[in-house]
Amino acid sequence: MYSGNRSGGQGHWEGGGAAGAEGLGPAGTLSPAPLFSPGTYERLALLLGSIGLLGVGNNLLVLVLYYKFQRLRTPTHLLLVNISLSDLLVSLFGVTFTFVSCLRNGWVWDTVGCVWDGFSSSLFEKSSSHKCMCDAF
Repeated sequence: MYSGNRSGGQGHWEGGGAAGAEGLGPAGTLSPAPLFSPGTYERLALLLGSIGLLGVGNNLLVLVLYYKFQRLRTPTHLLLVNISLSDLLVSLFGVTFTFVSCLRNGWVWDTVGCVWDGFSSSLFEKSSSHKCMCDAF
């Protein structure tokens, strides 16, 4: 089995030689090399972690203020609370899978994780153009 992301960017076949070695490799397809360098993955993880933390903090603040102050309970503010709750769920569920994958220098989830990532993003976001990029990681 090929483990491209676990070898520091150097593709290799488990139980065998390097991916580019002469001779026939095991049956199957060779996975692509990681898209980014480890430093780029670290910067992406920092960016996604910051977005997630700010999203959780700010949206929780909106929900608490709406609950605490009676005069904010108007139909217009209720619409804003709905958007805030949706953004909170995206911050919790939509960012988590990609954040962990960036920490591990590639997509670490299986197909079910990829489907959940796409489903949660499209479910919680109002306008979603999410394309599952699991194979690209």
